[in-house]
Amino acid sequence: MPENDDDIPHLVVASDASFRSKALDTGDTYALTFTKAGEYAYYCGLHPHMQGKITVAP
Repeated sequence: MPENDDDIPHLVVASDASFRSKALDTGDTYALTFTKAGEYAYYCGLHPHMQGKITVAP
């Protein structure tokens, strides 16, 4: 499970609004189980230039 090892908070937000974490302070984690294959784009709600993509294979 990924952990925020930065010294500032981050917030995981799905680009399609399907999931959103609480603000994650240093040492906090966020877990989510995906039930469908596909690609899920996300960004940091506090730093929108920080973006990523999760790929779920069937």
